[in-house]
Amino acid sequence: MSVERLVRQALLDGRRVHDSLDVAAIARAAELMRDAVLGGKKVLLCGNGGSAADAQHIAAELVGRFVIERRPLPAVALTTDTSALTAIANDYGYDLVFSRQVEALGTAGDVLIAITTSGSSKNVVAAVESARKLGMKVIALTGAKGAAFVASCDAGVAVPSSVTARVQECHILIGHLLCEVLDEAFAPSPALVVGNGVAPAKLRTLPELVAWREAQRARKRTVVWTNGVFDVLHAGHLQSLRAARGFGDVLVVGVNGDASVRANKGPDRPIYPCAERVELLAALEIVDAILVFDDATPEQVLAAVKPDVHVKGADYAGKPIPERAIVEAYGGRVELVDLVPDRSTTSTLAKLRS
Repeated sequence: MSVERLVRQALLDGRRVHDSLDVAAIARAAELMRDAVLGGKKVLLCGNGGSAADAQHIAAELVGRFVIERRPLPAVALTTDTSALTAIANDYGYDLVFSRQVEALGTAGDVLIAITTSGSSKNVVAAVESARKLGMKVIALTGAKGAAFVASCDAGVAVPSSVTARVQECHILIGHLLCEVLDEAFAPSPALVVGNGVAPAKLRTLPELVAWREAQRARKRTVVWTNGVFDVLHAGHLQSLRAARGFGDVLVVGVNGDASVRANKGPDRPIYPCAERVELLAALEIVDAILVFDDATPEQVLAAVKPDVHVKGADYAGKPIPERAIVEAYGGRVELVDLVPDRSTTSTLAKLRS
């Protein structure tokens, strides 16, 4: 077999295994680790050989950073302290090199990520037993032969392959997914008080939106912006938002504040206050983030956020778009989307009033 053919075959095999991973199992493991870390608990990791390297890799992503800037997270790879490893192995036997450290460092509610491609490494199994006695949560990462090992833990993934290399490749992929879920949890998204209530977490201040946009940029996600009043939300709005989202991976919606609506449309508008308009938009799955602004145009906001795509309605075809120069100056582009005939807030209000 030629080298090129060997490489192609290995890549195809790896893709097949990746595509057959249990997404729900990975999500459960990620949620377990996220909830523990958000609750002030730490993560311990262990494994042998390549799994030891994976344990150290994941711990480094947590203590340092994965993608976004966030506080360091408490994680310890139990494979790195050579003095402890050799002393425990010498005095108690190699089967206890991890369990002894778990007993020393672990507390109830902490998480142990136990990595063993076979599901039967004695020192990893012993670490799991010690963690269970302490009331820790355990995430298992193993291969096709380790289904019983996963079943003995709180969460975990048995990679559907008996080839050690393929299993290890998937383990580090899963480790990165765990880190990405934690990154998402620490991305700026505090609830903001608007009007008389608490606005949805999708609502952000401008500085928070800029930080959030940088997190999306780091993940190579295309950010789309569109804006409007969204007073008396209707099917036309929904179609436009869907079309806008189609230009990228995440959608940011700019909402005109009450003052700017009154200035532009008269004292009788908006029909619904800003807080209610935001709440309705936030309930839409296609909307990822919301910003309220009071400027007549979104030029200043766009200059700060720098979305990849700025979406306007097709009614702007052939008309000047004041913010186009700003968007194109930083490398973005402007796209137009079709409108639904006879579906507008103005026409809806006219019908209601008649």
